[in-house]
Amino acid sequence: MPSTEHDRSAPVPAPSHGRAFAATFEPLRHRSMQVRRRPHRAISTLRITPYLIAQATVLPAIFCTLLVWGRHDLFDIWREVILFWSKELGVPLVRVPLEGGMGPDGMALSAGAYDRPLPGLLGMGCAAVAVAAMFWVSSWLRDDSLPLKYPLRIVAVVQAVALAFFVFAPTQFPYTISRHSEELLVIGYATMVAVPVMLAAGYYLLNESLWSKLAHTCWILAFFALFIPHQVMAHAWILHHLSVLYMPVLYLCFGAVFDAMVFVALYSWAISGVSPHAAQ
Repeated sequence: MPSTEHDRSAPVPAPSHGRAFAATFEPLRHRSMQVRRRPHRAISTLRITPYLIAQATVLPAIFCTLLVWGRHDLFDIWREVILFWSKELGVPLVRVPLEGGMGPDGMALSAGAYDRPLPGLLGMGCAAVAVAAMFWVSSWLRDDSLPLKYPLRIVAVVQAVALAFFVFAPTQFPYTISRHSEELLVIGYATMVAVPVMLAAGYYLLNESLWSKLAHTCWILAFFALFIPHQVMAHAWILHHLSVLYMPVLYLCFGAVFDAMVFVALYSWAISGVSPHAAQ
């Protein structure tokens, strides 16, 4: 049967159920055309006023000045907390004066003769089994478990490198428990000083209540002030009861990097209560 160009271009009638489906969503389509669309606040334009600029400048200056001014007292409190738990947990840490020591006030923690417990054959064998287990578990994880797969492999690689070092040159390892503890304190203090600066870039510029900004900043700093000495004590306890074989993975994966992850979590908590109009 001959067909014309008009016949070929004519639309094919939709089935009855197709027309019913389209008729159902027709009111929604007209309503969506009348709704004012507003972009997500993450990609919306931020209106920065002189008042917000003043907050982002003055608040970090105040908090950083207070942290620098009180750093000696802060380190004293941290060391006293660590010494308290060291007695309770059987870790032989003491506070000794050191000329030009790692502490900002010439004081430092020391574990005496137990300051650098080296691993034995049994300890290295257990570490090798743990590394192999982490690689095996990460290889079996599915793609939707990437947030767990890659951290497992990173920890496994760091521990494997540390294990290889202690197999060939265990006596050349220069770090001790006391030095590790003091450096963690310094890193934690540096993180606290950086907190107001980072909040100035991502939180203080939002059109949020000044009291809310002050309260969240104080809560975050208070959390770190309480968290850091207990983090140091946990590291010291692990190293004392196991060996310095685990110091590299503790330092690299559960030191400064872990502090940064804690800050991200606390920042997310603070920003979750911000009004949707805070960026306008």
